[in-house]
Amino acid sequence: MRCSCQNCGAYMVQDEKGLGSRCICPECFATCNACMGTRQTPMDADSLKFMLLQRERYDAEHESDD
Repeated sequence: MRCSCQNCGAYMVQDEKGLGSRCICPECFATCNACMGTRQTPMDADSLKFMLLQRERYDAEHESDD
């Protein structure tokens, strides 16, 4: 996707760095990540592990022995 800079209107250049990707304006050096998806930042590894443990605990408590 090619976006224009919200600051000066020039076409932005993508700076691809995995989850930290963003666009940079070559004219005024403003940055933006609106076209990269959600505003929510990616979770770190510890947060993901905690979420998995919570899910496993929930599943174990709510398993039915039908």
